[in-house]
Amino acid sequence: MTIKEFVISRFQLFCFLVTMILTTEYFIGVFAMPDQVLHNRDLLGPIAAAGLCIIPTCVTYFKKEPTINQYIARLIIQLILIECIMLTAITPQQDLEIGKTGLYIAIGVSTFIIYVFAVLIMYYRNYLQSKSLTNKLKRFQEAVGEST
Repeated sequence: MTIKEFVISRFQLFCFLVTMILTTEYFIGVFAMPDQVLHNRDLLGPIAAAGLCIIPTCVTYFKKEPTINQYIARLIIQLILIECIMLTAITPQQDLEIGKTGLYIAIGVSTFIIYVFAVLIMYYRNYLQSKSLTNKLKRFQEAVGEST
């Protein structure tokens, strides 16, 4: 993967994460803080969180293809770093319906679910790209074979 392809994939991941974080923030807010109203400045939180969560994904950049064990190890490191960022970045207020511990558990679980979902989406996108390239290569080989 070239650096350009990696940066493009990180931007796509960033956009996906902003959407997922906003959705998750809505559902946690409905249950944890049903009476609160968001202010305009609160809308920058998901963008900042997604930006912070993109930084640990740089550990998965490889110039050469990694082994499956290297890739899994880096995904685990990435997940741990993202969980640490999300749990330290959140400072709950005092008047929560579910309590501070409940909020931290909800954030940890939702971060894990979003992470797994993002990894699966990125895997599927890469799978479709490789399948498309394989089909193009097969058609090219068949065209070359017929012309000789």
